[in-house]
Amino acid sequence: MYIEASSPRQPDDNAKLYSPPLKFFGNMCLQFDYHMPGATTGILTVTVSGNLVFFAFGDKGDMWRKASVNVSAIEGLYRVTFEGVVGSSYTGNIAIDDFSLTEGSCPYGKFFD
Repeated sequence: MYIEASSPRQPDDNAKLYSPPLKFFGNMCLQFDYHMPGATTGILTVTVSGNLVFFAFGDKGDMWRKASVNVSAIEGLYRVTFEGVVGSSYTGNIAIDDFSLTEGSCPYGKFFD
């Protein structure tokens, strides 16, 4: 997913990427890479069936970062949603890549960056 912050843009423009329904088996490890460079970078949120599991905002440097999030859910089908919201100017692009969901806990899981 990539959200472009250059003109023309409106305040709070956003992009959402929805997974298909995914089978959860209790403890799961959600991993993805994200890129949030720029002084006016907005917000990246990740939800699992509407529950916030990851939140990052602002400049994270011009590098790709890896997120590992432990998610616990009752066995069933869940949808993962990534949402990027642009910041206040053109210097706030947001991208995600290499999304995976595996059974078990992450070795170094965290909830927020």
